[in-house]
Amino acid sequence: MRHRSWLPNVEPTSPTTSPQTIGNKPTPALTITLGLLFFAALVSRSLSVVLRPQFWAEDGFFYEQAHAFGFLHTLVMPHGGYLHTLPRLAAGLALLLPLSVVPLLFNMVGLLAQLLPPIYLCSARMQSIAPLPVRVLLGFLYVGVPNVAKIHGNMPNALWHLAVLCLLILLAPSPQSPAAAIFDVTALSLGVVTGPFAICLLPVAIIVARRRRDLWTKVRAAIVCFGAILMPFTIILSPRQQIPGGLGASFPGFCRIVAFQVFVPVFRGVNNSAQLAKHPVLLSFVSYAVTAVGLGVLSYVFLRGSMEVRCFLLFAAIVLAASLAKPLASANEPQWVALQRQGSTHRYWLMPELAVAVAVVWLAAKAPNRIARAVSVALVCVMLIVDVAYWRLPDLVDLHFGTYIAAFKALPIGGHIQIPINPPGWSFELTKKPGD
Repeated sequence: MRHRSWLPNVEPTSPTTSPQTIGNKPTPALTITLGLLFFAALVSRSLSVVLRPQFWAEDGFFYEQAHAFGFLHTLVMPHGGYLHTLPRLAAGLALLLPLSVVPLLFNMVGLLAQLLPPIYLCSARMQSIAPLPVRVLLGFLYVGVPNVAKIHGNMPNALWHLAVLCLLILLAPSPQSPAAAIFDVTALSLGVVTGPFAICLLPVAIIVARRRRDLWTKVRAAIVCFGAILMPFTIILSPRQQIPGGLGASFPGFCRIVAFQVFVPVFRGVNNSAQLAKHPVLLSFVSYAVTAVGLGVLSYVFLRGSMEVRCFLLFAAIVLAASLAKPLASANEPQWVALQRQGSTHRYWLMPELAVAVAVVWLAAKAPNRIARAVSVALVCVMLIVDVAYWRLPDLVDLHFGTYIAAFKALPIGGHIQIPINPPGWSFELTKKPGD
């Protein structure tokens, strides 16, 4: 079977040329420019992430453990069934800094993880995957993706963005410079030991290695395989977690989740199912119809798309299936009931929303007839308008972190302080030690 490229009228070539060398033309000035633009765009979505940085959720947990047990010990401590190497490294670095600047460090780690996928996508490394305008468009859609406010610019959710970067590395042509090779190995190695995504990435790594059959893709597959093999051991070392409230899975629930948390927000900006709650028959009809049409379109793109597009859709499907199989959305009600609610568990919808965007952009460029292409182009325009309309995200609640820093400094050695953090209701405890 011939490889179908995004590039028009380009025939596949031998493994010694494209895709190994076609993406090796350096464009550092363009990459830096796009990187700065993407960074400015990310910061503009929520200025408080940089101007009024505060801890977010597990930030406090990682810093508290690093402060109490030491960096090296916590580096190999699993949490939730898997390792968190990136935030553990950041927490270790934070021990060398004043507490007042630690939230900014953590937020910058989150922004960096969020920034790397669009930069990598638009770099020369991915030149053989799609034309530059298509990749810039996808990069903008990534930066402006709606319905994911709680994973924007914070370190605990950086693992989701790092997983996207790992996927792009697996799909990229082989590096032709030591710097590119070092980056790929470092980022991929970090990604497979940060979060549970090594298992989700493994099918993609195997598919790419079997298709291209060059040494470098096998090396990347081996790195992912190592991360997947490590997962059972981290699960064994972690305390078993019961799903609070039970799963509550059902076919109507599945359709409502997929329709209103994945498909609708891409073209509407938010989950608007609450507006139809007073009309349950209409709500069911809309959820079934949107799910059927959306999955039908994604299936068509999966069957007709290039290997890279197929792998992206496959990865998103695996991540969504894993998220629905063992979610953590509520502490007191069935999980699938909580998953249907607006604003619930934004992290679970990033990958499938990106898959929808990739599918629509692919149809706009490659659909077999003019009507389908015209409709897809119109949908791309809708996505761009929605991204702009829902660009601004809620600022972090000001919990007066500075007052707690002052109180911590005033504590005697051995004294304790409980520090509230975002989102409201979260907190962490610090014990004053010599040198603090």
